[in-house]
Amino acid sequence: MSCEDEKNMKTKDVRGITIISLVVTIVVLLILAGVSISTLVGENGVVDNAKKIQNDTYYQIASEEVNQLVLEHKLTKKDETLEEFLTSKVPSRIDGVTRKDDNTLIVKKNGYEIEVEEVKAESQTLTLDVVPYVGTYDGQLHDMLTSVNVLPSDAKIEYSIDNGKTYIENIPQIINASSVSVIVKASRDEYKTETVTKTAVVNKAEGKLTLSEISGTITYPNNTAFTVSKNTGTLSVSSNNNNIATASVSGNTVAVKSGTTAGKATITVTSAEASNYTAKSATYEATVNNGTISLSATPYTGTYDGKAHKALTNVSVNPSDAKLEYSINGGTYSTTMPTITNTSSFTVTVRASKAGYKTQSTTQTVKVNKANGSLSLSSYSSTITYPNSTSFTASGTGSISAWSSNTGVATVSVSGNTVTVKSIGVGSATITVKSASNTNYNEKTATYTVTVKNPTFTGDSGVGYYADTDGDGTPDGIIFEDFKVGGSGKWGKTEYTIPTATGLKEYYVSKTNYNGQFGTKDVLSARGSGNARFNVMALSDYNNSATYTFTNAKSITSGEWRVPTRFELAAFGGELGITTSNYSGYGLKATYWSSSDYSGSGTGYYVYFSYGNIVGNYLNEKFPVRLARTF
Repeated sequence: MSCEDEKNMKTKDVRGITIISLVVTIVVLLILAGVSISTLVGENGVVDNAKKIQNDTYYQIASEEVNQLVLEHKLTKKDETLEEFLTSKVPSRIDGVTRKDDNTLIVKKNGYEIEVEEVKAESQTLTLDVVPYVGTYDGQLHDMLTSVNVLPSDAKIEYSIDNGKTYIENIPQIINASSVSVIVKASRDEYKTETVTKTAVVNKAEGKLTLSEISGTITYPNNTAFTVSKNTGTLSVSSNNNNIATASVSGNTVAVKSGTTAGKATITVTSAEASNYTAKSATYEATVNNGTISLSATPYTGTYDGKAHKALTNVSVNPSDAKLEYSINGGTYSTTMPTITNTSSFTVTVRASKAGYKTQSTTQTVKVNKANGSLSLSSYSSTITYPNSTSFTASGTGSISAWSSNTGVATVSVSGNTVTVKSIGVGSATITVKSASNTNYNEKTATYTVTVKNPTFTGDSGVGYYADTDGDGTPDGIIFEDFKVGGSGKWGKTEYTIPTATGLKEYYVSKTNYNGQFGTKDVLSARGSGNARFNVMALSDYNNSATYTFTNAKSITSGEWRVPTRFELAAFGGELGITTSNYSGYGLKATYWSSSDYSGSGTGYYVYFSYGNIVGNYLNEKFPVRLARTF
């Protein structure tokens, strides 16, 4: 049976009930007409009983009319409550509707009051549409919901931000950066209660930071400062080169202190991330110039008297604690002022230096008049290998002095009758030796020819040689990559490639048969200009084998020494033949960090010598560091 058929049948039933009531009334009237007057009068007489029956019949008729309206409401299923539906029928079909405290409806019809129980139609569904607030922090209060729509529109709406523990009737508000879940509940009689959960979001605003200046120039040892304003978080500062300039912050003032190295340093000021703001950085470029040294000198000028005289009679320098050095050949400097005794004429260069200042020098001529004389040399020529020196003796009638025709090849110094020639570079130089004049002799000169050979390293590859990178005479690294040769290989599962380079420096054997951790091998040193030929691994761990997390390890430097990449570590192991069985014999630990990042925050690659591979990850693991550099 269809819903429409059911509706028609029920309507017919209602109409049938009304006709029956009319027939009953006619029958009652016929009965009343057929009885005697005596029967009609008196208590509980026929008339009295008929009136009761009539009243009951009229009540039944009114009740049936009300029930018909209730049935119509159920059949139509209009989007309104029974109370609303019945109220719409006043006064056409009923006289009025009221609601009792127990929610029972009292329907007035023809002077009668008929009780009707309003049955909730739980199958009816509320429509609830909610749009949450999503924005950026601006210091203002915002409703957590920008739109709340419900059908029927008179449904009760409540809100909860404590997971439904408590509800309020006003939309909650949000101001600070956060995300809050809001439960929206809509309820109405005769409808299922509906709930919707939405998340209101206030994102952090971009941080703010303003510098009073973005650049400045300082001359050592002076300092400068600038101010920071409008910052939204705690301030911190850093310099990309502390040798040039350092920075510190106090309150909103950033102090910039000049370093001893001239150049440009970038000072980064950071306003830290705050509850409602992201971090913000700004930079200040500090240009540091070296200070200026004031230097003057007065040379000695006189006539030979057999006494030693200071080459300079007066040296004035400011600042007064600047280091003074002297040279009589322009190449070799000493803190001891030279003296002059014998008849001669030569130049003395005085050099003043101090960290943070431009080095200043002045050259003066020292003179003692000389006589003709005689001069003989124990040798008149020699061949030496850089960086060695040689000497010979000079005998003459006066004091001996000497100079070099090419100080780029050799310099010369004289001690008594011993002439010392020091090699500087490859080539030939003529050493002129002079016997100073005295009262009886004029000066006399003789020449000495020196040829300097270049001990340049001529091996096909420097891999496996020790390296003296700082020229102090002590090896501090082992060569594992030769950019003149290049190449490629694989260590463990990591493939590496060694690039090639041109325009390389010259290298020489500064020490032979050095016995170190990696066996007995010669030591190479560099000279001159050009590009680095080698990559060198340090012979010892950084900071006495202290261990670090990757985040702290990857950026460690010491001068030109730095943490090697994972490919450089692979080349180190592959080119030097390091294995799981021999690494410890080379003084190596089982693991070292590389500077190469692995996927994920704070993780990186590390060499695992005892495993024979280079692997990644280990967020908080601590390993030692061994540094590398080009040489």
